[in-house]
Amino acid sequence: SSGINAEWPLRPGFGFQTVPQPNKHRVTRWRGDPWALGSYSYVAAGSSGNDYDDLARPVAPHNASGAHPRLFFAGEHTIRNYPATVHGALLSGLREAGRISDQFLGPPYSKETPAAAQ
Repeated sequence: SSGINAEWPLRPGFGFQTVPQPNKHRVTRWRGDPWALGSYSYVAAGSSGNDYDDLARPVAPHNASGAHPRLFFAGEHTIRNYPATVHGALLSGLREAGRISDQFLGPPYSKETPAAAQ
């Protein structure tokens, strides 16, 4: 056993039987790596801004239809308009906080149609 329990935060939300034990893992030490000293994302050749949107998509349990997402992703690698920036990371965190808040409290606005348009 590696001593790393990466799956334990996911099990209460997704089900203990659903989340398997990882078969591999990698621990990075960017701060101490003389070749990295930090990192950021970039759009590789053949990729597009849609890839950032895909990385930002929340995940719901696959075995519960209509279930709300329980796993959310934030970071500079998940924001199409401000990738590879600190403010992109911050804005993506605010975006995900809003998504989580909307799940528990409901959206702060409604898309009601005016009575005259009905």
